[in-house]
Amino acid sequence: MSDNFILDNIDKPQSLEEAYRNSPELFEADLKKALLVEENSETLNVWHARLSYLPKIAAPKISTFHLVIICSIAGFFVKIPSIFDVHDDWYYSRFAPIITISAIISYFIISTCKKKFAWFIVLALAACISYLLVLPDNSRSASITMALIHLPLFTLSLLAVSFMSDQWLNVDSRINFIRYLGEMGIYSVLILLGGIILTALTLGLFSLIDLPIDRWYMEYVVVIGLVSSPVVATYLFDSVQNRQSKFAPILSNVFSPLFLITILAYLIATVYQGKSPYTDRDFLITFNWLLIVILALTIFSISGKRRASAVEASDYINICLIGSTLIVNLVALSAILFRWAEYGVTLNRIVVSGANILIFIHLVLLLSGYIGHIKDGKGLSNLESIIARYMPIYAVWSLIVSFVLPLVFQFE
Repeated sequence: MSDNFILDNIDKPQSLEEAYRNSPELFEADLKKALLVEENSETLNVWHARLSYLPKIAAPKISTFHLVIICSIAGFFVKIPSIFDVHDDWYYSRFAPIITISAIISYFIISTCKKKFAWFIVLALAACISYLLVLPDNSRSASITMALIHLPLFTLSLLAVSFMSDQWLNVDSRINFIRYLGEMGIYSVLILLGGIILTALTLGLFSLIDLPIDRWYMEYVVVIGLVSSPVVATYLFDSVQNRQSKFAPILSNVFSPLFLITILAYLIATVYQGKSPYTDRDFLITFNWLLIVILALTIFSISGKRRASAVEASDYINICLIGSTLIVNLVALSAILFRWAEYGVTLNRIVVSGANILIFIHLVLLLSGYIGHIKDGKGLSNLESIIARYMPIYAVWSLIVSFVLPLVFQFE
């Protein structure tokens, strides 16, 4: 008798099937070890082919014509200030993010989204745009500033619905959306890097023939390219790569240990330098941004893993990363509470406190799930469920900050 159930029951098909149905993650881990011992076993190779087979996803594709139309419309809306003499600062601070996100939503409405969900998304976007139009123009208002920051986060939830359509309650669909965000971000950066090289080459060539196109090129080609790059990146992920994540899991695994080293070094340096988030507001803001970045990195890392119960080195890195982030979160929360007691209640402190509490709860749940994965071999399905089921909470919070708090504080 060995410590591998599959090797002990290799000639008992019914027992193997029962073991797989009871615990697919544990079965996959045992199968991987069994293949190292019996690599020529026909039974093991059949099971390996069955479990590792990835069918080609026939993702609905939109034509390049539709893609060009979406990018052109987005480009038109982003150039409205110069066409209709609208104040740039007012327009772009309100509408630049929603134009970009709406363009991507349009892509999914055309390609995959069910009709009833499409109508809901369109009406929700119309409500957001109407709200931005009537929102008072007061740059000194904390409630308006917070609304303008959080409304794009709410429109991201509409993008999620357009991506998932009638599968929006499904855990796998939500995880796939997170993977899509990571891939889209990477593709967008690559497209923009290519655009920078093309811009430098184009301007250099035209300068050689004494034809100054710098201003026109920057105002039209570059601006429209910026707003179009996420749509083109979405097209690459959806239609070219068939929604298969390739880069995000690799990059998250590469950067997770680097971020762990960075955050530990940062905490040590903070103590050594005598910096305090209790008295330094800018330092507290940096703490909160660091918190968000590391949470996002951890979520992308988890979403990019396969659902196997085998514990890898990256899992230990992630659990250390979550633990370190919890320390940062606790310091930030205590600093915010100190500022409440010292300087009183303000809308900014309410918003930052609420966001920190939500992130703290999420981190605790993730840490608990990871301990279960490492200690008891529960697999990653529980962690994915924690991530997926928490997504609507962030959407509701962004909705409250965008629409409710400005009314409560009378747009002050």
